[in-house]
Amino acid sequence: MLTLSNKISLSRIFFIPLLVLCLTQVQHNNHYRYICLFIMMLIGLSDVLDGYFARKRNEITNLGRYLDPVADKLVMMVSCIILSSDRIWPEPRFPNWIPTVIVCRDLLLMFGTVALLLITGRMDCQPTMLGKSATVLQIIAIVSVLIGNHIPLPILITIWWMAVILTFISGLLYMYKGVKQL
Repeated sequence: MLTLSNKISLSRIFFIPLLVLCLTQVQHNNHYRYICLFIMMLIGLSDVLDGYFARKRNEITNLGRYLDPVADKLVMMVSCIILSSDRIWPEPRFPNWIPTVIVCRDLLLMFGTVALLLITGRMDCQPTMLGKSATVLQIIAIVSVLIGNHIPLPILITIWWMAVILTFISGLLYMYKGVKQL
């Protein structure tokens, strides 16, 4: 049975094709930047709402525990990859090493969680404050690229480095927690 919060999490996944379509059109028409920003705001709002409704309505489910982070990770990975492509996205764009760090950490977390389930029969995928902070910085980095040339390059680079460093450290923390569970 799908709860309201699970449906909201699924909506984030359904927004991804529309987001991809709009991201790929920015090079042809800069107005798509603002549509992308609007879609990212909807995705962010849905992320807040699904957690709120799950707690408020006491509808925290096993499906929701996995669906919510998977939806977040898919949005992040797709956005970072497209926003680093010189064939798809105009300036400013992420250097390739930024999506590499973010995607590798997220894939490691997803595969590590599944491996823990298969090995131990249980899965503890509770987010940490460090992981949540990394996600917030990733979102800020994505939005900063979507905004375009309205942010000076030194500030963009600072945001990118902060996001990558926190992403890397949180990845190490999650790996430590996973190994400890074994």
